[in-house]
Amino acid sequence: MELSIVIPLYHSAKNTYRHLPNILTTLRNKYKAFEIIFIIDNNYISKDILPILETEKNNPEIKIYQLQKNYGQHFATLCGFYLAQGEHILSVDEDMSHYLLELSKTDEYKKYDIYYFYYDKDMMYNSTIRRVLSNSFKKALSFIIRVKPSSTFRIITASLRDKILSRKHIFWNIDIMLINFTDNIGGQEIDAADVTDHDSSYNYKRLFRMAFEIVYEHNTIFMNLFFALIPSILYYLRFHDRMRTTVVYIFFAILITLFFNLMKWLSPSTKSKFEAAIMK
Repeated sequence: MELSIVIPLYHSAKNTYRHLPNILTTLRNKYKAFEIIFIIDNNYISKDILPILETEKNNPEIKIYQLQKNYGQHFATLCGFYLAQGEHILSVDEDMSHYLLELSKTDEYKKYDIYYFYYDKDMMYNSTIRRVLSNSFKKALSFIIRVKPSSTFRIITASLRDKILSRKHIFWNIDIMLINFTDNIGGQEIDAADVTDHDSSYNYKRLFRMAFEIVYEHNTIFMNLFFALIPSILYYLRFHDRMRTTVVYIFFAILITLFFNLMKWLSPSTKSKFEAAIMK
């Protein structure tokens, strides 16, 4: 199979349903064999998603899976990666699904392990505060991990998928997993002026948690050493003993490292987690 497309669904499928006939026609003209995998990231099906289920009966390329509960966008997308049979695997958010037509314009992605269709994200924010915080967040992350322009509209090789799914993971940020395995990254900018954050499920708490997970997944050693500073500083403020503070710092750095390594070691395999999450 040439291509698998993974689309995670949370509450809505209206954009996908509206553009699906045109998407299928375009893809059939370009690919001999492809599949569109919908991952419903819920333990119930909303009325908005029901039309997609009805469409499945008439289109053999469409496959639909439901998760036991809401696991989050990245985990749901990775479940789709796990199920995908294509040589290349594309993921896209539901609200950007009509941009799948961009695939008909290029084969450039075949030269890369990861290929991003990215856009000017400043245009999507309805809130000035959210725009400022988001730009600060992106600049800080770019400085720490030096990631290239990216988006949730990405296409990867099946071999790269196999590499990231062969490892155990504590956190589930797809892009950090990917760039930890390859530097062969390409992309192109697209005009996505109609994409906004109006229906975004990401609040500030989730964004800060995601930032922590991104940095931790990318540089675990640095984060362990950083966390060890907290008890060390508290100890120094209490006792003002530099030598013992150094010992305390080393102790907690080792303890925290062992803790996270133990968490990963005791964790079920990535494959097992996905199989447990997908409803039979």
